[in-house]
Amino acid sequence: MSENNFPDQVKPSTYWRDQLQPASFRGVNFKVETHDRSGGRRVEVHEFPLRDEPYPEDLGRKARTYNIEAYVIGNDYITQRDALIEAIEQPGPGTLVHRYYGQIRVQAGEFRIRESNREGGMAKFSITFHQAGEEPKPIASIDTRQRVNTRANNAIAATTNNFQQNYSVSGVPGWVTDASQTVLTQLDSALASIGGANRFIANSFSLPNEIASKTVGVIAGLSSLSNLNNMRPLWNFGGLFSSINRTTPSRIHQANNQQAVIDLVERSAIIESARQSTTIEFASQQDAIAVRDELAVALDEKMLTADDESYLAMQDLKVAMVRDLTDRAAKLTQLRKYPLGDTMPALVIAHQLYQNSNRDAEIVSRNRVGHPGFVAGGSVLEVLNA
Repeated sequence: MSENNFPDQVKPSTYWRDQLQPASFRGVNFKVETHDRSGGRRVEVHEFPLRDEPYPEDLGRKARTYNIEAYVIGNDYITQRDALIEAIEQPGPGTLVHRYYGQIRVQAGEFRIRESNREGGMAKFSITFHQAGEEPKPIASIDTRQRVNTRANNAIAATTNNFQQNYSVSGVPGWVTDASQTVLTQLDSALASIGGANRFIANSFSLPNEIASKTVGVIAGLSSLSNLNNMRPLWNFGGLFSSINRTTPSRIHQANNQQAVIDLVERSAIIESARQSTTIEFASQQDAIAVRDELAVALDEKMLTADDESYLAMQDLKVAMVRDLTDRAAKLTQLRKYPLGDTMPALVIAHQLYQNSNRDAEIVSRNRVGHPGFVAGGSVLEVLNA
C-alpha cells in the first residue's frame, strides 16, 4: 500500500505515536512506560428467593482510576524525582496530562518509587490517580416543619371549598333547616367540651362560608392550645350522629348537610393535628414514630371518602408530615426496657441510669408510677437510653 493512501501523508508506523502527549502532573513532566485504567458501572445484584433470574441495579458510573508506570531519567533525575513527589503529595486534585487520554482532573493517590544502582540515573514510579469531579456544592436543607404547615394550609383550603359546595339550607323545608342547625349545635357542644367557643358556629348556620371559616378557626385555635389527646375526639366527630335514610330529596339534602359538617370537622381536626405535630418536642424516637404512624393512618381514613381536591391535598400533607417526623425521630434517643430488681425511689433509679436524680419525674411520668418513692421491684420500666 502506498504511503499516499494515509491522511496528510502520515506514515502508518508513526501515526498513533503522533497522537500521544507529553505526560505531566501539576506541570511536572515525566515519562510513561505503561499504564492501565479501570472503570465501568456500579452494579448491585439483587437475588430473590425462588427466582432464578437476578436483578442488576445500575447505580451509576464507577470512578475512573488511572495506574501509571512512570519514570524520570537523566543527570538531573533526582531533581525531577523530588519535584514529582512534591506534586503527588500536594493536597487536593490537580491536572494530569495523560499520555494517552489528555488532560484529566484527578486526585493523586498512592505511589511507589524504585531506584537501583544497575539502572542509575533513573527513578521509576507506580502512581495511582483517581478521577476527581467538581467539588459538591452545599445542599440546602429542607425546612420540613414549614413544609407541613404549607401543606396543611392547602388541605384546609380544599376542605373548606368542599364544604361550601355540599352544604346548603337554601330552598329546603323548614325541618331540614332545623336539622342542619341541630348538627351545628352539637358541633358547638363538642368544641366547647375541649375548650372551644359554645353557640358560636350554630349562629351562622345558613351561611356556608361563615360556618367553614369559624369551624376551621376554632379547631386551629384548639390544636394550638391543647394536645393530640384533646383533638382525637374530633377525628371521629361523625360517631355522634345516626345515618339518615336517603328516601326523598329532602332527606338526601339533610343527609348531605350532615355529612358535609362531619367531613369539615373531621378533616380539619386531623389536618390541624398534623400541623400541631411540628410543634411537639419528642423525648424519644419511639414517641415521634408513634405519632407519625397514628397521624398517617388517620389521614388515610379521611382520604378514602374525600373529593379529588381534598384527597390530593391531604396526601401531600401526609407525605410532608411523615418526612418531618421521620427526620426528627432519627436525631432522638431510643427507648429501652429496664428490669427493676428491688423496690426503690424513682430518684435512685434516675441516678443509677443517668447519674442525675433530677430525671426521676421523667421515669414516673413515662411509666405511670403511682408513688415516686416506691417503684415496684420486679417491674420492667420504659426508659430513655443514657
